[in-house]
Amino acid sequence: MSPTSTHIFGPVPSRRLGLSLGVDLVPFKTCTLDCIYCELGKTATPATKRTEYVPYLQLKSEIEAFFSSEDRKLDYITLSGSGEPTLNTALPRVIKLLRKLTKTPIALLTNGTLFNDPEVRREAVAVDVILPSLDVVSEDLFTALNRPAPGLDIKEIIAGLIKLRHEYQGRIWLEILFCRGLNDNPQEINRLVKAVTAIKPDKIQLNTVVRPGAMAEAVAVEQTFLKKILPRFGSQAEIIAPFARNSDYGSTIGKAEETILATLKRRPCTRNDLEQALGLKSVEVIKILDLMLEKGKIKALEHSGERYYQTIS
Repeated sequence: MSPTSTHIFGPVPSRRLGLSLGVDLVPFKTCTLDCIYCELGKTATPATKRTEYVPYLQLKSEIEAFFSSEDRKLDYITLSGSGEPTLNTALPRVIKLLRKLTKTPIALLTNGTLFNDPEVRREAVAVDVILPSLDVVSEDLFTALNRPAPGLDIKEIIAGLIKLRHEYQGRIWLEILFCRGLNDNPQEINRLVKAVTAIKPDKIQLNTVVRPGAMAEAVAVEQTFLKKILPRFGSQAEIIAPFARNSDYGSTIGKAEETILATLKRRPCTRNDLEQALGLKSVEVIKILDLMLEKGKIKALEHSGERYYQTIS
C-alpha cells in the first residue's frame, strides 16, 4: 500500500468478513450515533447531514494507487472505518470505481440509521452485502445505548431497514450488539425478535462488547446468554465467533504482527501508542491486536484507566 494512503487501510482480519480491505469514507468519528460501546471512542457531535466529507478525487487517487501496486487475495472490500460511510455523498462513485478495478465483493458496514432516505437506499443496493446494526427497538434505550444525532427516530430507522429489504436483492447481515443491563432484558429481546422478523435479513449476527468502549457502562453479556437467546432469532441467527486460533492470513497480517510484537517487546503500549509509532489507523490496530490476543501472542492489562498491551513472556 502507498505510504500516503489515509483512507485505505488493511487488509485487516474481520470476524464477519475474513480478510478485508477497508475504505474509510469519512473523517475520524464522523457518525450519526455516539454508541457507548464504540471502540473508537466518543463522537464529538453526531450528525445526519450528508456531504462529500472526504472528496471523491482523493478517494479515487488512493484506491487506484492500491490496485495498481497490490496483488493479493481479499475476501471483501469493506466500506467502513472511522464513522458512518453512508454520510458521504461520494458513496455511489466509490462503488462504481471499485467495480471497474476489482472483482472482489464489496461490503457496506453501516449503523443502518439513514436507510429511510430513498437516495441512500438507491446508492447502497450496488454493493454485494450490507451489514447494518440494530441494537434496540425502544426509544429510551436507543437514546441511552446509541446516543443518536437529533432527529433520528428508531421507528423510522427500522422502517428504513424494512424498505431496504424490499428493494435490495443482495445479502443483509444484521448485527445486534448486547450490553449488560441495557438491551438484554426479556421485553427488549421480544421487541428485537419482532423487528428482525419484519426486516427479514439473510443473517442475524449476535454480538457483545469485546473491547473497551466509549463509556464504562458498556459491559459485555456472557456467552451463555447469547447461546440461550440465539434460537429466538431463528435458523439464520449466529453468534459472531472470535478469530480462529489457527487462522493464517499469511504475510498480509504477519508483517504488521511482527512490527507490533517488536514494539511491545521493548515496552507495553496502549493502542494509541501503537497508532502513533507505526502510522496505522485505529481500526487497523484494533483488528490486529484482537487477532494477536486470540492467538495468545499478547495480553492486555489495565493501568491508571488505560489499557496496555504487552507480550506474553
